[in-house]
Amino acid sequence: MGPEVVNKNRNCVFNGSYAGRDLYITMLEDAEREFVVTHNANIKPVSHFTGRETELQELRQRIEDGRKSVLVSGMGGIGKTHICRKLFEGYLNKYAESKGGVFKHIGYIEYNGDMGSSLQKCLKFKQQDSPEQNLEAAWRELEYLASDGELLLFVDNVDKPMWADPGLQQLNSIPGAVVLTSRQASFSDEFEPYQIGFLGMEQCKEIYEKIRFRGSSRKVGLEEVEDLEYVIESLAGRHTITVELLAHLARIKTWPVRKLREKLEEKGFCLKFHKGGELINIQKSYEALYDLSQLSQAEKNILEAFAIFPYIPLESDVCNQWLLSDAGVSEDDDILMGLYQKGWLQFDINLDGYALHPVFAQFIYEKCKPIKEDHIKLVEACRKNLMIPESGSALKCQCYIPFVESIIIKLNIGTDIENIGLLEAFAHLLQYTANIQKAEILYKKLLDIYINVFGEWNAGTAKCYNNLAYVYLRKKKYEKAEELQKKSLKIQKKVLGEKNSDTANSYNNLAQVYEKQQKYEKAEELYKKSLLIRIYTLGKENSVTAGSYNNLAYIYQIQGKYEKAKGLYKECIRIYEKELGESHPDTAIAYNNLALLYVKYKKYENALEYFLKAYKNLCAKLGMEHQYVQVAQKNMETIYIKMHKRINFAVWLKRKMEE
Repeated sequence: MGPEVVNKNRNCVFNGSYAGRDLYITMLEDAEREFVVTHNANIKPVSHFTGRETELQELRQRIEDGRKSVLVSGMGGIGKTHICRKLFEGYLNKYAESKGGVFKHIGYIEYNGDMGSSLQKCLKFKQQDSPEQNLEAAWRELEYLASDGELLLFVDNVDKPMWADPGLQQLNSIPGAVVLTSRQASFSDEFEPYQIGFLGMEQCKEIYEKIRFRGSSRKVGLEEVEDLEYVIESLAGRHTITVELLAHLARIKTWPVRKLREKLEEKGFCLKFHKGGELINIQKSYEALYDLSQLSQAEKNILEAFAIFPYIPLESDVCNQWLLSDAGVSEDDDILMGLYQKGWLQFDINLDGYALHPVFAQFIYEKCKPIKEDHIKLVEACRKNLMIPESGSALKCQCYIPFVESIIIKLNIGTDIENIGLLEAFAHLLQYTANIQKAEILYKKLLDIYINVFGEWNAGTAKCYNNLAYVYLRKKKYEKAEELQKKSLKIQKKVLGEKNSDTANSYNNLAQVYEKQQKYEKAEELYKKSLLIRIYTLGKENSVTAGSYNNLAYIYQIQGKYEKAKGLYKECIRIYEKELGESHPDTAIAYNNLALLYVKYKKYENALEYFLKAYKNLCAKLGMEHQYVQVAQKNMETIYIKMHKRINFAVWLKRKMEE
């Protein structure tokens, strides 16, 4: 059974009456910002990159005029990405030489199907404490960097139209130079199309020689030139990635050009294009290369898996975890590097990750038609990587969202009971990372599975109602959330009984729905029930029980019952100090909550005492730059000023921190 979403106790949310909106999203300081504002500062084209001088010059002119450009080739495998990387490398080198240049900042985003997710993964920004805040912080950072028009941003491999991704629409409003690589013919009026054509014969020959004779300065002999030009022009159509694959094949097989030509003609290999530039016989032609490569069953299984994935580099360690078991090989076999050397896989040395070019992926997928049964271990390993760690940070897990989406579609992962583990873990990750619309769709499918397989009166069905209710709570559809939480509670009480911790969670979650609806008396009643059950099942001296004290205290505080609230806040603090320790962040947040109550009383000395306790603990655990620490400091400073203290606040705080 998958994870149940338990609405967080209020002590997990750090806020205060004096914390303005900007305090919740902390930004990098200017001194922390570097020339390259994305994590991968070593973006480079392939070592055999050649030619394209005209395209590079024309694009530089567009970029330096502050124009938005979209690179369109009409087909894949022609070199859009590496032109983009060459431009990035050029601006990086120019800055390194002069510590200046046309732009104040540059960045390189690898698009993963969702602009917001891509931005969070690639951009350097101040990490927040919730997925919504991280998304907001990433966009704010980008907007700030671009505000003076001195940001150059590259976004590679955009495979969706503008209308299909709200993040791309938001990107459309960013000032300055933005360069996208894509196969889309157009995006918007702001983005000017720039057509990328085929490389010339001499550049194709140079690429072939660099790969075929890698590590040496050797060239194709004069007697082979005619055959090589025939292979490049008449058989490969000057299609860059195909020329590269042929060079890899010849190197692995140690074939001279004449032998390569004979083998290709023997297999009937000949790429053909229609007027729009698209390959029209890719399956038939690449079938020949597939056969000539003489791939093992293990290698074919690996390529099948990559054909399922999106075109995003996957770290080597994760590749090993996900792929080797199904292929029946070990890390010692070095199968991934072998496929790279054969020209099938791409290897990103900076990310230490592998990917399969979309042209190859399309061919492999249509040829092999991968099925789940051949990739069971992949699905299970992927499920494990979706589990959010105890630290609560889902940033690493979030990187796998586009992979799981693609796996579900391309392996035809249906709504059968054997797929429930992956679907539950994925739905939980989606809601945790604020992908609310996607989470809602998946939770509805899971609810249907549980009802069809286990029936209405099942604990798993109750958890599905609960999880879907939580999504509606996040969407502020409170009536729908209330309806589903009531169903969940009804099932929990019948199946598990009244005195059960899951039933206590249901009372707690329904109480929070009532709280959002400002039905405080109903919320108070259910918080009390949840507290009593937790005392019975978990004991009074338990941190979860302490959370119930905190929640009930907050409801009392809202209703103006300050004395009752104070008693419960103090009981919560007592338990946290005993069970978690005074230095635990939850204890610090409880100090903050009590301090805020004292503000209501206008007991500023008491408020200042607990604000200071919270501040010291949070500083020690989270660091001075953390948003909770900044909120605590702002709250404390506001109270300090209200008390008309004579000593400067900064001086007073420094003294207190040294005590």
